[in-house]
Amino acid sequence: MLGKLKNIFGRQVPDKGLTVLVVEDSQVDQRLVVATLERAGYKALLAENGQAGVDMAKAQKPDLILMDCEMPVMGGVAACEVLKEDEQTKNIPVIFLTSLDTPKNVVDCFEKDAENFLTKPVNPSLLLKEIEGSLKRKTS
Repeated sequence: MLGKLKNIFGRQVPDKGLTVLVVEDSQVDQRLVVATLERAGYKALLAENGQAGVDMAKAQKPDLILMDCEMPVMGGVAACEVLKEDEQTKNIPVIFLTSLDTPKNVVDCFEKDAENFLTKPVNPSLLLKEIEGSLKRKTS
């Protein structure tokens, strides 16, 4: 039985020593993204709105941020703008995860220096590839 459960949830990967902040108000999307990150060996932090995400990014200095666009208190685009204006957080890559894929929204995200933009529901394999690419670009 335990073997079947391990196969269902995937094998554990060694800890990468990297932290990803997930800023997302949907509990379903939170669970999917956090599970994907943890199975791939990342440490996941969670914030439920843009302001909490900004506060956590300043306190924890994650290696990368996954940010929803539409959230209560402060939206993702506004939160990204605050992060990119702060010396402590301006170099943290931000990838937007959102169902708002209108041309205006995409442009708004890139104008705030977002690393990339993925639409929800996000494919776990694509998400991990994008994270890996963003982290490589950050260190080069």
